[in-house]
Amino acid sequence: MTAPSLHMLSPALAGAWDRASRRERALLALAAAVVAFAVLWLWIWQPMNADIARLERDLPRTQAVLAAARAQADDLVALQRSSARAKSGDARAAVERVLAERALRAAVGTLDTQDGRVRLGFPAVRFDALVGLLDALAKTEGLRVVDATLTARVDAGTVRADVTLAR
Repeated sequence: MTAPSLHMLSPALAGAWDRASRRERALLALAAAVVAFAVLWLWIWQPMNADIARLERDLPRTQAVLAAARAQADDLVALQRSSARAKSGDARAAVERVLAERALRAAVGTLDTQDGRVRLGFPAVRFDALVGLLDALAKTEGLRVVDATLTARVDAGTVRADVTLAR
């Protein structure tokens, strides 16, 4: 197959091209090249430059999101490792050990174990101490809260807490 000639596309245009001098043909070719360059500039180069500028502007935020995701993934891996390590031990002994480390053993009203779950009852405990205890149990022993009831006490920052933990 051959490409269509100028005569097949438009006889009038082909006739004008044939009548044009060599200089006119060169000027028409130059004008067509300028128009093609302008079209490429407007529809390809400028949008591409705008996209590059937008991506450069968004790069720090995207890198921050990636860093946060990597940190969360690292935390998950560490949590899985500590959870796997802690699963082999006695849950009640682990809770008693962490309670002693945090000087909260005296605050415990009830400590029961049933079906692999540990139930803690605190008649009155500081909320921040309870949160720290639960965090330590999750990180070091793989014990997570499966049920909790917290009731505010009259003393500011103090709660009555019934917490059930399991692996």
